[in-house]
Amino acid sequence: MTGIVPAVLSEAEMKSIMTLVTRFPWNVAKPIISALGLARGKGRDATHLKIIEELASLKERNVDKFEEIIKSINNLIFGQMVYGDKAFFSLKVHESVISKLTKVLNFDWDVASHPESVSDVILSEQDIINSNKNGLDVIHYSESDEQSLVLFSSVREQKIREKISPKNIPEYSNYDEIIATKKEKLQCFDVCIFDKINSSIHVLIDAGNNIAGESLLFAKGTVIRELYNIAGFGFESEERDFFSLIEPIFKQEEKPFSLLEYKVFELSFLTPEGTTHKEKKNDSNKDLRHDIFNLEGIKAVGNIGLYRIGIRVERENPLLQLADNVELIIPGTLRRYLHGSAGTPINFAILSKCISREDFETLTKLIL
Repeated sequence: MTGIVPAVLSEAEMKSIMTLVTRFPWNVAKPIISALGLARGKGRDATHLKIIEELASLKERNVDKFEEIIKSINNLIFGQMVYGDKAFFSLKVHESVISKLTKVLNFDWDVASHPESVSDVILSEQDIINSNKNGLDVIHYSESDEQSLVLFSSVREQKIREKISPKNIPEYSNYDEIIATKKEKLQCFDVCIFDKINSSIHVLIDAGNNIAGESLLFAKGTVIRELYNIAGFGFESEERDFFSLIEPIFKQEEKPFSLLEYKVFELSFLTPEGTTHKEKKNDSNKDLRHDIFNLEGIKAVGNIGLYRIGIRVERENPLLQLADNVELIIPGTLRRYLHGSAGTPINFAILSKCISREDFETLTKLIL
């Protein structure tokens, strides 16, 4: 993103604006920008320039209003760093492990120097290029009687998967879709939440930018090894398998699923005839369970063998009044379905579009 940078804006303020426009999924960033009272352009680049111009002018005219907006942006960025677009793993451990980890982390945080603002921990493109890969730096730690939370920043090479329209490549024009992958060095934010009540460690791995599954598992392994280093020993853990939640989420008949309104937007399933189907609805007002094809199809063939599901829950954010959704995906596989409990566990869920603890807990209360 290029353009003339008004001298009136500081480097930290420019970083915050850039992060809002580039790090958030665009379908999340757009309503946030509007809710903050800022103008949008056509696309990210034009919007970025418009916000810079608008806030530079506002800073000169009404510094109190300007600082209020920058504070709101930084709070949103922090919420997105901690809770937004994560692969969620949950490990049961002995209570002594939680005690040891939180004691060491709390002591180290007390004696460390802390970032003054969220913009201090955001790396520039040049910083990312110059950084060593896969090192974890603690940039935030907080605790209460019930839980502790540590936020790590790291730079790692991510495998990114993108869909390309066959129309753009004439020799593949008869294909439905083309999946392209590339490796890119990115700054990532991973989280560990230490649940003191249930002796569990919830590991949240940065899953933005269409990161491939193998990159998520590698990053999770890096975080677990760092926890071993912090504890001073390799501890045992029992990892949660989320596969069994797919059918009750679909049926929505028992608690806690019956207590929350949501829509199913993604399904993968096996029919009794042995054919597989994958369906996805982009319209946030539609529910695949109410699709006439699915209803009649289920009646015709009997129960379907569900092995992947995605749901949308309406976001509740009274401060911003955002009319959008948060998303949860249980990324099961056909192999896992066919092999039952003997198959490879589905040890993570994907939480998307969260920008606050409230968003995060709306989804996690369904899977914990």
